[in-house]
Amino acid sequence: MIKIKKLAAIMIFTPMLLLSACADGVSGFFSAEPEAEKTTISSKVYLPMEKIRTLNPIRLLDEDAYFIDKLIYDSLFVLDDSLAAENLLAANYVYAEDGLSAVIGLKQGVRWQDGESFTAEDVAFSVESYISAIGAHLYSDQVANIKSVKTDKDNPYQITIFFKSADKAGVENLTFPILPRHVYKNFSDLRNRAEDFIPLGTGPYKVLEYNSYSHLTLVGNPEYHSGAAPENQLLFQILPQRSDALNMLAVNAISFAVSKEENRDLIYRNPRVTATSFLSNEAVWICFNSEKELTRNKKIRQAIARAVDTEDILEAAYYKSGVLSDTVYFPGFLGVGKSADPYGFSMDEAKRLFGEGGLRDTDSDGILETETGEDAVINISVNSGSPSRTLAGQMIKSSLERLGLVCNLTVPESGNYGNAVSERNYDIYIGESQFRETFDLRFMLHSGYENPARYSNEELDRLLDSFVGANTGEKRGEIFQEIREILIEEIPYYCLLYKTYGAVSSPALLGTVKPTFHNIYRECVDWYCAYTAVAEEEKSEAAE
Repeated sequence: MIKIKKLAAIMIFTPMLLLSACADGVSGFFSAEPEAEKTTISSKVYLPMEKIRTLNPIRLLDEDAYFIDKLIYDSLFVLDDSLAAENLLAANYVYAEDGLSAVIGLKQGVRWQDGESFTAEDVAFSVESYISAIGAHLYSDQVANIKSVKTDKDNPYQITIFFKSADKAGVENLTFPILPRHVYKNFSDLRNRAEDFIPLGTGPYKVLEYNSYSHLTLVGNPEYHSGAAPENQLLFQILPQRSDALNMLAVNAISFAVSKEENRDLIYRNPRVTATSFLSNEAVWICFNSEKELTRNKKIRQAIARAVDTEDILEAAYYKSGVLSDTVYFPGFLGVGKSADPYGFSMDEAKRLFGEGGLRDTDSDGILETETGEDAVINISVNSGSPSRTLAGQMIKSSLERLGLVCNLTVPESGNYGNAVSERNYDIYIGESQFRETFDLRFMLHSGYENPARYSNEELDRLLDSFVGANTGEKRGEIFQEIREILIEEIPYYCLLYKTYGAVSSPALLGTVKPTFHNIYRECVDWYCAYTAVAEEEKSEAAE
C-alpha cells in the first residue's frame, strides 16, 4: 500500500511541474511560444524604371526621366495639389502692367550639389537652353512664349523674363528644371550630352551611380536648401517593361510602383501589397456636336447629362478607378472646382428637360419626336481603343433608349477614329484626354481653335484668353470660377469621370505615400523599408 501511494503522488506531482514550467515560459515538452520576429530597417528604397534616352532636361522625352529629374532639380515654381503655382527657387515676382515681362527675385543661399552658389545666371542659361532646343524636350510648350531673359548686374538674385505676348505668361509655366551654368561651356555642350548624362541640381537628391542599362542610385543632397538632406537611398532598377514590377512588389524586390490599369484592384490581389488611388490628368467625357440640330439645344444636352448614371459607369465600366468632376477641368482645380457630378442621374428630370427641348412622344409609340414630327435620333460614336469607354457608350445608349430616343452606336476602329471625328457624323461622342498640368483648354473650348464640339460662346472665349494671360493665382482662380459656371450651365462637354492611378507599395515600404500625377515621388524623402523575418512557407506564398 505504501508503494502504491508513493506512485500516485509521483503521477500527480509530475504534470504540476510541467504546467508550472509552461506558465513560467521555460522551454520544455509543452512549450509552443513562437520565436520573436526580427525586423531589419533599411534606408534603401527600390523603384522600377524603363530604359530611358537621357536624363538631360533639354532633351528629355521619357516619363520616367521626367519624374526622376524632379528629385534632382528644382524649378522656379511648383504646382500644389490644386495645380496652383507656389514659389520654389523663386522668392517673389512682379509682372509689368502690360503682362509682357516679369521680374523674379530668387531664393538666396541655395547651392548646387557641387557646392557652387545658385544665381540668376543659372536661370538665364536654363531658359535660353530650353528655347534653343524647342521641340526636343517636354518643356517646349512652357518656354515657347518666352522672348528673352535679362539678369541684373547689381543683383545676382534677380532676373527679368520677357514674353512674346501676355498669353501663357503665367508662372505656372515656369516649372521646368533649372540647370547649372558653371558646368557647361555653352548651349551646344549641354545639348550634346545625352545617354550618359549625369544631372547636377539643387534638389533633394543627387546621383551616386548611373548605368543607363541597369540602374540609377540617388542619395541625399547635403547642400539641399529646403531642410535636411534625405537619409534614404533611391535605387532605380531598369526593367525590360514596367509591368515586370508587378510580381516584384509582393516579395519586396521593388518597393513602390504606379499602376495605370483601370482593373488594378483585380490585378493586385496579393494582400501583402498596398494600393492607394490618386488622381490622374486623364478625363473621360461626352462631347456634344453643336452643329447638329438636337445637340445644339442646351436643354437636350442637359437632358442627356441627366440620363447618364456616372456612378454606375464609374463602377461597372471603370472598376471604380476614377472620381467624378463638375467640368472637364481637374477636380478641385485651383481650389474652385469640385469632385462631383453637377447634374446627377434622374430619368424624371431628363424626361422633363427633353420636353423643354421640344422632344415629345406625340403619337404614343414610345419614341420621342421632334417638333417637326420626326423620330428623335442620337448618333453616338466611341473610340474602340478602350473596352471601358465602349461599355460606357453602351450604357449611355441603353439609358437614352429607355427615355424614347432612337440611338445608333458606332465604334470606329482605332486607326479610323480620327477620320470619324473629323467627319462629325455623330451627335455625341465619348472621348478621352490627357491634359497638361497648366490646363490651357482653349483647344477644346475656344471657338477660335476649331474645338471638337464646334461650340461658340464669345464670353467663354474672352474668359479663356484672360485665364491663360492671368499672372497671379488669385486672378486665375477668379476667372476660372466664371469659366466653370458657364461650362456647367452650357455643358458643351459632360465629364463622365477623371481616372485614378494606383500607388502600389510593397509590404516593407513605410513612410508617407502621397503622389500626384505630376510628381509621383512626392514625399519620398521619408520613405524607408522594414523587413520582417517570416517562416519559409510564408516567403513561398508571397513569391507565388
